[in-house]
Parts: sequence; structure tokens; C-alpha cells
Amino acid sequence: MTMRFALPLFLVTLVACSNQQNSPELTQCAQQNFQCEQNCSLSSTEQTMTRQICSGECIERYNNCKAQVEELTKIRTAQY
Repeated sequence: MTMRFALPLFLVTLVACSNQQNSPELTQCAQQNFQCEQNCSLSSTEQTMTRQICSGECIERYNNCKAQVEELTKIRTAQY
């Protein structure tokens, strides 16, 4: 496994393990982020503006996904 694939995998694992509630939805967000980062790696070389933009978009998508999961969790918790 090359370093450029190991880092995103490590980050996905870290995110999944660091979340104490570890919902399936958040795991899905992390998996989507990993796939997005891999696509960035495959479509552009490291340290280019294109790669930075692509990675930034991945992070933005992940943050939006995570925020939606957190809202869903609040709604579920309020119902109980």
C-alpha cells in the first residue's frame, strides 16, 4: 500500500473510531470521503492546485454529511 492511499484510510479509521456513537450514517460519510480522496489521488498528481481543490471539496462534502448525521441524531434523540 502506498503512502498516498494509507493516509486517507488512516483518517477514515480515525474518524470512525473517534466518534463515540459511531452511527452507520457517519461510517457511510467516512467511506464516501475515502472514495472521494482516492478519486482525487487517481485523477491528479500530488501537490497541485487541482488536487488541493479536489481534496477541499471532499472535506466539504464530508463536513456536510457529518452535519446532517448530527442533526438526524438530535432528531432521533429528541423523539425518545
